Amino acid sequence: MKYLSILQLLISSIYLVKTQDFCQSANHSGESIKETSNKVGSIGDVTYELWADSGNNSATFYSDGSFSCTFQNAKDYLCRSGLSFDSTKTYNELGHLYADFKLVKQSISNVDYSFVGIYGWTKNPLIEYYIVDNWLSRDRPGSWVGNKNHGDFVIDGAEYTVYENTRNGPSIEGDTTFTQFFSIRKTPRECGTIDISAHFDQWAKLGMQLGKMYEAKVLGEAGSTGSGTSGTADFPYAKVYV
Repeated sequence: MKYLSILQLLISSIYLVKTQDFCQSANHSGESIKETSNKVGSIGDVTYELWADSGNNSATFYSDGSFSCTFQNAKDYLCRSGLSFDSTKTYNELGHLYADFKLVKQSISNVDYSFVGIYGWTKNPLIEYYIVDNWLSRDRPGSWVGNKNHGDFVIDGAEYTVYENTRNGPSIEGDTTFTQFFSIRKTPRECGTIDISAHFDQWAKLGMQLGKMYEAKVLGEAGSTGSGTSGTADFPYAKVYV
């Protein structure tokens, strides 16, 4: 028991140093590519997507996984970077999933709804999922995200509200009906490590079963119900890993 306690303390110390390192000093590195229109692509081992329904927008993606999202007069804008899978394995079969991120907000205006955190899809069943650790809007995403509120839970060391929703519309399989899962953090953070699998495990306990993994990416999304949103969400550090 004594040696187990020492080992746990050592692991916690290594984790704290690692977190403090990229939270205190993070810069984009590696090769880069700038996209100015809707695009799904890859750079190095990283896959990415830029999508917006209007406005003048761009995103720069780096081979180290970091990226920067710039939007102007966009009604709905998202960019994301991370890992794609072949939809043949569940998250448990892939291994334990984590993500590190650092967010820097710049000149954000007119954002009515927003999600910053982890985003992805699974197939069989078709699920769109969000782990929301921050937002670019003034207010935290609330009950409007889902027609079923499962309650508040401590997941990965913080309190999150879990929602479930059924939606009909665009998906990775075309226009169809699919389910959405959300974990929304009570207090936003701008840097840290997200234990993705810990959220998946909690969802499973609630009967919210994911399918075969299609992707897991760090996400920046902003939307406006008015004339359009503008600003930059910079992620000088972003990494999804098993």
